[in-house]
Amino acid sequence: MSPVRSSQLLIAEDLARRGQLPAAVASCYEALAINDRDPFVHALLGHLMLEGDFYDEAITASTQAIELDPDCSPAYLALGLAYDRRGGMWDQSVLVWHELAEVVPDLVIAHVQLGEAFAAAAFEEEAVDSWKRALELDPKEARAHYNLAIAALKHEGMSTALPTIRRAGELDPSQDELFFALLGLPAEQIEFDIATIKPERDARLFAAGMLLRGEDFFGASDLVRLVLDEDPADADALALAAYAYLKQEASNEAMACALRALTFSADLPTALYTLGVVYSRFAGLSKHSARVFIALAKAAPQHSLTHVLLAESLLGLQRYGQARQAYRAAVRLDPACVRARFGLAAVRLTEGGYAEAQWEMRRAAYYDTRRQGNFWRMYDAYAEGGDA
Repeated sequence: MSPVRSSQLLIAEDLARRGQLPAAVASCYEALAINDRDPFVHALLGHLMLEGDFYDEAITASTQAIELDPDCSPAYLALGLAYDRRGGMWDQSVLVWHELAEVVPDLVIAHVQLGEAFAAAAFEEEAVDSWKRALELDPKEARAHYNLAIAALKHEGMSTALPTIRRAGELDPSQDELFFALLGLPAEQIEFDIATIKPERDARLFAAGMLLRGEDFFGASDLVRLVLDEDPADADALALAAYAYLKQEASNEAMACALRALTFSADLPTALYTLGVVYSRFAGLSKHSARVFIALAKAAPQHSLTHVLLAESLLGLQRYGQARQAYRAAVRLDPACVRARFGLAAVRLTEGGYAEAQWEMRRAAYYDTRRQGNFWRMYDAYAEGGDA
């Protein structure tokens, strides 16, 4: 049975979900005036203080929630993040993330954060074990891969770390989002009936792009084929075909379609993207991938990830100064680009800048946890009496 929450708390929750943080905080204090032993109120207040970067206040409120209910999982999350962001409290941070991993054993982010806390406290073996545990729960957890890449870089060098960095990048949804941004698709997914698509080139290519984003590769391929039947030299259609092959791990076919597209449109961003990604998967083609990603960054300089892809290709060539410049360009365009932050950390480590690398990794963790929405999932599950 779910616990009863006061009307003031429900108002605070609604305001918080709508981003009205000052009003939500005020409602929390009204709820505390009625019942100051409600763990929900303290947990929510801890989250709100964390969102406002008031770390000491977040620690106080979250700690109170846990004292009232040791199973209050969202309070552990807010407390651990507050310790991490405040800095210098790694012993406490390790304890909190360890507790959360026990309260919600299948919560991937708890193991990722625990590993980062271990690493900050110089317990490197324990950190690696935590990130591996996170990948056991979710093999697609990009941040665990990034952290393992940094750990490998410290001991084994860039040649070992770079494949893991690229693997993490491919798991990050932002890489696929880049392709569809280059394609010019709207941000929202549009549902449609394939049978109603007009028999026109642009309509078919738009629909094919939407189907690719929904991972309907067969439906997209059928539409692309219709366009190519009418014009085998249609560069846009060939680029879509290349991406479809890429997503189905058919590298040779993807390369062939992308190269053919570029013979008809030499600076087509979608074809450059696919060709560069294919080249980056082969160790002996690093110079080729760098050339392609240079062209992509020039063709689409407004997208932060084009500069990230260029930077990663430069890492493979050990051109660390140029890679740093490319990562910096990405961060200027998007300060919340987690992939660029981890890349900058890798470059800093190669240059001996350990403090700077640690700072970049902390910024990556900061932006990554803010975008994930873990608190509300855990809060709602806690309210329902279950696990996140």
